[in-house]
Amino acid sequence: MGKAMDITEFTQLVDEFNYLLARTSKYLKNNQYVYLRAFASWLDCYNQAAERLNSDKTIRVPVFKLTPVDYSPSGKSIKQESVAKFVKTVSHQVGRLEDKINELKLDAAGKLAGKSPLERFFHRGSDGAPIEPPAADKRVFVAMPAGETASNSFWQGIQPALETQGLSFFLADRPVSDDAALCELCQELHSCRLAICNISGQAANVMLALGLAYGTGKSTIILQQQDEVTLGALANNGYVRYSGSAELKTALNSILAQHLKN
Repeated sequence: MGKAMDITEFTQLVDEFNYLLARTSKYLKNNQYVYLRAFASWLDCYNQAAERLNSDKTIRVPVFKLTPVDYSPSGKSIKQESVAKFVKTVSHQVGRLEDKINELKLDAAGKLAGKSPLERFFHRGSDGAPIEPPAADKRVFVAMPAGETASNSFWQGIQPALETQGLSFFLADRPVSDDAALCELCQELHSCRLAICNISGQAANVMLALGLAYGTGKSTIILQQQDEVTLGALANNGYVRYSGSAELKTALNSILAQHLKN
C-alpha cells in the first residue's frame, strides 16, 4: 500500500474540482446546450481525480457515468438535469475533501501540542473516547482545610466515623495549585460515593470542592464548627454543626449510617 494522501494533495484535488466547476459555470453561461465533447472533457477530469482518491482509500468517491437517458433526443448534447447532477456531485466532493483537510489539520495541531499533563487522570479507550473513572462505592471524598485543628477533627472525628461504616476516603486538604491538581480533585470527586466538606474557616480548596460537588449533583455532607456563622440555605439535614471531635464523630456516624441505608 502506498503512502496515504496528505493535506497538500487533498488541497490540490480541491483546487482541481473548483477549477472544473468554474469551467462548467462559464460554459453554461455562454452556451444553451452542453455538447458531448465539452461534457466528455469535464467527465474525464472528474473521473481521473476520483480514481486517484479511490486508490488512496482515505475517501471513497463515486465515478460519474452517463446512461442513455442522460442524452438529449438528438444525441448531440447532454440534458440540463444530467449536467446539474454532475455539478452537484463535484460540489459535494469538494465539501467532503475540505472536511478531511480540516480533520487532518486538527490532528496535526494536536500532535504538535503533545499530550496534556491532564491526560494521565483521564484515560481513553482504543477509540479515543474518555473512560470514566470506575465508581468507588466504599470511598468518600473528604475536603478539609489545612492546619492542626482541622487535622484533629479529621483523625478523631471523621475518619473513625468512616471506619465504623466500613468506608475508605480520599483526603483533599491541600490548595489546588495547578491544572493537574484540579483534574485529580475532579476525578476523585466523580468516582467517590459521596462528599464531605468541612467548611470551617471557608478555606479556598474546600469551597471549590463544595461548589464542584453541588454542581455535579454529588451527595454532600457539610461540616462546620459551632461558633461560625452558617451558610444560610445550605443548612439542611446534611449540615453538621459540631463543637468537638467526639460530637462530630457521633453526628457524622449517624448521617453516614442513614445514607448507606438509603
